[in-house]
Amino acid sequence: MRKKDPSSKRADRLKLQAHVASRDEARRLVTQPGDAALVVRGRPRSVVMGCPCGCGDQLTINLDSLSGPAWRFAERNGEVTLYPSVWRESGCKSHFVVWQNQIYLFGQNDFLRRRHPELEDRVYKQLADGQAHHFADIADALDELPWSVLVACENLVSDGKARELEKPNRGTFIRRPQPRDGG
Repeated sequence: MRKKDPSSKRADRLKLQAHVASRDEARRLVTQPGDAALVVRGRPRSVVMGCPCGCGDQLTINLDSLSGPAWRFAERNGEVTLYPSVWRESGCKSHFVVWQNQIYLFGQNDFLRRRHPELEDRVYKQLADGQAHHFADIADALDELPWSVLVACENLVSDGKARELEKPNRGTFIRRPQPRDGG
């Protein structure tokens, strides 16, 4: 682990520098917290990024499920999303989410505050079958980003329209019965 550079600041945005063919190329491009380069050989293989906490470490995030556990990667309209969260078990032990180029460090940001009524309606309709669904599966069904769907599910819970199952099924939601309108 590199020592933290006192002039280095924490990053709140991911800055995708380029798509490259090798990790060595990616490492040369990643010089600051939040800098990132996508390694592509036929398909996305990994993301190399500067740890957003400012510790100076470079992280390699696997995107290739053939190489073991892998993150989902989405690049839409020039914005990058990674799923699930990145939780470093060594070094600085940062835990963060990358969602539409925003970096949310747990304990320093609260990203579960966005409201998107149209998406919440679509998610609510996905829960209409009365079965429990994991938010990532709902995201796949709706072709949406997992973090966007998680926030929509959390908003439905706070509105009393859904509930989240307890451990070990956290992240799984079920629709709550709603009282019928009088009339």
